[in-house]
Amino acid sequence: MATTCFWEDIYRAVESGGRIEGILEPSRAVILFDTKAGDSYDLYIQSEKAWANHVGTDIHAILNAFRLSRIGRKRLTIHLYGERLVDEERIDSLTFPIPAKVTISRSICTPTMEEERFRMLAVSLDREKKSELKKRFSFGKPQVVYGLMFITFLVMWLAESVGSTLDPNTLIAFGAKVNPLIEQGEWWRLITPMFLHIGWFHFSINMFALWSLGPLVERMYGSIRFLIIYVIGGVLATTASYAFSESISAGASGALFGLVGALLYFGLRDRSLFMKTLGPPLFIMLGLNVGLAFVLGASLDHFAHAGGLVGGFVVSGVVGLPDEDNRTQRIIFSVLTIILFGLLYGYGSW
Repeated sequence: MATTCFWEDIYRAVESGGRIEGILEPSRAVILFDTKAGDSYDLYIQSEKAWANHVGTDIHAILNAFRLSRIGRKRLTIHLYGERLVDEERIDSLTFPIPAKVTISRSICTPTMEEERFRMLAVSLDREKKSELKKRFSFGKPQVVYGLMFITFLVMWLAESVGSTLDPNTLIAFGAKVNPLIEQGEWWRLITPMFLHIGWFHFSINMFALWSLGPLVERMYGSIRFLIIYVIGGVLATTASYAFSESISAGASGALFGLVGALLYFGLRDRSLFMKTLGPPLFIMLGLNVGLAFVLGASLDHFAHAGGLVGGFVVSGVVGLPDEDNRTQRIIFSVLTIILFGLLYGYGSW
């Protein structure tokens, strides 16, 4: 006889990182997503059936009710609760036509008076955790990101009205990264390239990436931190390009990779949320840059991307997450940021 039963096990699962995705009333089935594993679901089922084939029919109906055929090739553990079946040994032979890898766990137990209490505890704890999750993405509204997009469009429009941004002379006039000019003291060229692009296609693909990725990072970090990460990450990206590439360059992709670095920093703090929130925006960003690599070929500035990625990570350590208060860490990351900039700029000027 098992010592725990249906709702008590669900409560323990929520405690250890599970998230309730749905409840089939009257509380005979509950689906949980494992936030720690990131690719695993748990389906808890209470059954009063006496035969394994009847339990199998119940499970099929519940799978359809929860539309679990949509979870794809993930792992699904079905936890069965109830009295011992007449043909208990047949439980392990049940199969289900869904893409997920299915495992069956069996608990023979009788619900007790404590079940309702554990139900209330599980639902309350799940609600509390979801509220915390929502708070994680409410530190800032995506306002700065749209301001950056407008400024970048304005610079692009002005440059195109004067000449063509495919013309090196126009790019130089509007602040592209040009190593000899930086060496002559035009330090602002470490900043201006992130607002300038080489043609409308280059502009469009980077602005789409910023529109996809930026709001997520701004909500996570807040508007001021987001702006600092974007701008300083972009500066470090340009400085890396200055250090390792002699080519004229421009574009927001280095600053965008700074936002990727901010997500990586967040991943050190909360791996499960990182795996869930990284998702489509980051893959869109990376996919667009891979596509751009095929279009622009050798002209793509990989050094700026690498510099932006590392720069965004260390700057995120400087500003920290909104709920993070670690002065020692911020000092360490501030020193790392200064050292990184000094090494890159020094190597480029050498």
